[in-house]
Amino acid sequence: MFINSRLGLFLLLPLLCAPQISARQSPSPTFPGDGEIHLDVVVTRKSGEPVAGLQQQDFRLLDNKSPQPIASFHAVDGRQAPIEVIIVVDAVNTGPQSLAYEREQIDKFLRADGGHLAHPTTLAVFTDTGTKVQDDFSTDGNALSAALEKYSIGLRDITRAAGFYGADERLQLSLNALSELAAHEAPRPGRKIILWVSPGWPILSGPDVELSSKQQQQLFERVVSLSSVLLEGRITLYSIDPLGSADAAGPRTFYWKSFLKGVTKPNQVLPGNLALEVIATQTGGAALSSSNDVAGLLRQCLADAGAYYELTFDPAIPDQPNEYHHLEIRLAQPGLTVRARQGYYSQSLRREKSTAEPEKPSGTTNHTKAIKESTEGAVTSDESDCADAHPYMDEPLAQLAERIPELKSLQPAADQLELPFIAYTMGKRVDEFVRDIGDLIAHEDVLQEKLNAKGKKRAKQQAQYEYLILHHDQEWGANAEYRMDEKGNRLGPIGLEKGYLVTAGFAMNCVGFTTAAQSQSNFRYLGEEKLGSRETYVLGFAQQPGEPAFKTTLEGTRGTEADLLTQGILWVDKNSFQIIRMRSDLLAPNKEIQLGRATTDVTFGAVQLPDVPNPLWLPSDVDVYMEIRGQKFHNVHHYTNYRRYRVSVKIGAPQ
Repeated sequence: MFINSRLGLFLLLPLLCAPQISARQSPSPTFPGDGEIHLDVVVTRKSGEPVAGLQQQDFRLLDNKSPQPIASFHAVDGRQAPIEVIIVVDAVNTGPQSLAYEREQIDKFLRADGGHLAHPTTLAVFTDTGTKVQDDFSTDGNALSAALEKYSIGLRDITRAAGFYGADERLQLSLNALSELAAHEAPRPGRKIILWVSPGWPILSGPDVELSSKQQQQLFERVVSLSSVLLEGRITLYSIDPLGSADAAGPRTFYWKSFLKGVTKPNQVLPGNLALEVIATQTGGAALSSSNDVAGLLRQCLADAGAYYELTFDPAIPDQPNEYHHLEIRLAQPGLTVRARQGYYSQSLRREKSTAEPEKPSGTTNHTKAIKESTEGAVTSDESDCADAHPYMDEPLAQLAERIPELKSLQPAADQLELPFIAYTMGKRVDEFVRDIGDLIAHEDVLQEKLNAKGKKRAKQQAQYEYLILHHDQEWGANAEYRMDEKGNRLGPIGLEKGYLVTAGFAMNCVGFTTAAQSQSNFRYLGEEKLGSRETYVLGFAQQPGEPAFKTTLEGTRGTEADLLTQGILWVDKNSFQIIRMRSDLLAPNKEIQLGRATTDVTFGAVQLPDVPNPLWLPSDVDVYMEIRGQKFHNVHHYTNYRRYRVSVKIGAPQ
């Protein structure tokens, strides 16, 4: 698209387009974006038989021992409920002989009843090299059995590190596999049941195991994030020990029970709090190890879904993020047993409800295309330039650090196993930001500079504004962003007439990383880095050529526009999964308008508003550098005093 040749007449307006979600995306999931907590509750008799026919008045819910009203109640006939089942074959923690027996028993389960399965089911095979998940869910057990036979599961390769260190490696692989599988399945609609067939992974807790405060903090973050994604995805986990009676006398079959109590702070955490059996029990599932009949145990787990109850409630507004809440459900009828989720962490929950439900990506795969989905649309003016672009995130890290000096202290990631979980959880935080932001006003200081060929300043001007962000109807993208004077009059693009670059639109700069939009970019997990006092995950991203939902637009005053595809780096807080810094660059230079470079560096700061329980992360400092048609520009923005915009102000015509 052609742009007016007067170089001062440009606006850089990031991320102001409403999203066009691909029709190929999966249906909107049923787990809540409205702050409610969903509980799937199983009630059984002493015999283990599920109990149907109970009413809402039969249940009493306690949150940290305080009664909570049940917002909604539904008695579910499991035969008609939207339940999906994932059977995990664990080749990392199971010996070769036991693995052969495990496969035989899973095959027996799949072929029972003529191969007719009660619920759509898929298989996941966990090995040293990663987790392979069948593409589709099916109720044809015979077809799944045939697929299982085709899997080549070799011997474990963890002989490279024996003893404690080999056990630690298995623990890390196992937790990564569960995190990745949970992040993969969580966006799907309905309830999910994971049947993990394994003797469990190493507990690594005891008198000889000492952890530093940093290690405890990292473990606590893992506990919180894994608990949250399992809760939000309505995932119930079951642990089935294929060793059965052979393992019954071993200490690990009961030692894990000492770690069942929810962890409230980092200095309490131990690796045992992340044991498979502990996580399974805390999700409302079970840890079964009493029988060699693995096929029977699989049927026993799914019998829980024959009749159960869906409850929702509004959690109390937390005093702080990651605050642990213990849940208890009591029944009016004696002699019955209840199993449900035992607790939750408050980091992602709020009381105020939203009617806007974000769509979620339908799936993930490994490496730089970890959150990728096909998109269709018209070719933008920038697409021909980007068709053969090579994102800089794929460069060797040493080369990337030369390009972006802020990455000099980066500790490289060993693999991409954690990428889907990090990206999904980050996306959830952005979803919550879009839901909560509403209408805001802030004070803005802007420095605009024109540079010479050597990048030295040749002219500058400074200005101060009141910056208005209107986002009151909860649609994706900001409805409008205005600069105003102290009287509330809308201001035009000051500086254009003097040949300066005018930049705006940064309030919603992170919206391209919502769970709805992530499928339109490729990601790479680069590693970890300390940013100030914060430990961060560092991700690279690159938009895919096509018709992305969120674009950076270069606009001339005569209405001409050029849509630009971007790439960049995200620094994501390891504790909160908030984006705290973002750098973006052109995916490729735009030859049509002779745009050689457009770099934006945004630092986000926490803003606590009185009507939102968790802080909003909004731009505090923005640095923009552009080279176009041989000229160079540099703008610096600083934002302070964010507050709710509630008063009636007349926004007049541009001055």
